[in-house]
Amino acid sequence: MPSIDLKDISQQGLQLAIQEIREEMFDTPACDHTIAKLLSHCGQFEAAERHIDEMLLKWGASPEVVRLTEQAYITMMTCRANTTDESASATVASHPSHSNAGSQLSAIA
Repeated sequence: MPSIDLKDISQQGLQLAIQEIREEMFDTPACDHTIAKLLSHCGQFEAAERHIDEMLLKWGASPEVVRLTEQAYITMMTCRANTTDESASATVASHPSHSNAGSQLSAIA
């Protein structure tokens, strides 16, 4: 079975997945945390951040909510960094001047 990149999921598919999470987990801080993680993994960083902020407003600053919020921000930053790294790697690999970089460095040394 082919691997599916979560960034390629459609908005409609994402909304269906979020609705399914809400139905399975009910309205809890853990549910909101899971939705924020899904949004992050799908590259929807602004939506994930809004969801985390709304989670804090909705549930307050109990130790569980603070812990879940911190975890959600870590997930979001990690996903964002991975996306940036992948973009940078793809740009470097596709740039024609980088294919000769090794031989140019050898010639200089």
